[in-house]
Amino acid sequence: MVSGAFFEIRELSCSIAGSRILDRVSFLVQRGDCVCIVGPNGAGKSTLLKCAGGLIRNFSGQALLEGAPLLSLKSRLVARRVAWVHQTGADSLPFTVREFARMSRYPWRSALGGETKADEEAVESALAISGGGWLGGRKPGRLGGGGRQRSLIAAAIAQGTDMLFLDEPTSFLDYKHQAETLALIEKINKEQNKTILMVTHDVNLALHAATAVVAVRDGRVVWRGGRAELLDKELLKDIFDTEFEIFSSAEGARYVAPRGLMI
Repeated sequence: MVSGAFFEIRELSCSIAGSRILDRVSFLVQRGDCVCIVGPNGAGKSTLLKCAGGLIRNFSGQALLEGAPLLSLKSRLVARRVAWVHQTGADSLPFTVREFARMSRYPWRSALGGETKADEEAVESALAISGGGWLGGRKPGRLGGGGRQRSLIAAAIAQGTDMLFLDEPTSFLDYKHQAETLALIEKINKEQNKTILMVTHDVNLALHAATAVVAVRDGRVVWRGGRAELLDKELLKDIFDTEFEIFSSAEGARYVAPRGLMI
């Protein structure tokens, strides 16, 4: 592996209940990248993300943040560097969106300290960036899927980290909110200079947002490269075990669709 990466997964293997889920997975994430992990259902993508972020700890190999093993760092320090946006959970929160975002500032507070001006500024900035300022006084459970996702992303931004981990951020969203969430992710990556590691089953999301793509199948990395290189029918078939067609929009954007779904 090339040294000097901002984040690195090195020879990571993981077994759960006696089954091998991940097998010697390795890849790099450079600072400022948006890296998408793609692959079919059951490939091990979400498990890989959880190992990378330390939510699953019983694995071999290493997850390295600027050369330091993530599992060797104190949890407060990790929380200052890495924020999570999970698939679900916002619908059951008993707090308002603003209160939840304030809670995400905990890594920066002293044991006896209360909310500071810096905390309040970070929260209001995060709400503005996510376009969720109007959501601040509402509870996520009373919002639609798009609003709940913005709530989670706003809290992750307010946490003030260098890196965001996103697990299937557009799942369960309609087309409008998928597009809005994708635009927000790109904004965070490009304008806020947040490094992003994202799991998705949606190849078109990766083609649109990623600076690099890692393809996983049966717990192994079967391909890694730039998003443009992913536009290959044989490669897509090898990854997803189905035939694809490749199209161009009137504006020149490239996208793909499984041949079996075509009318």
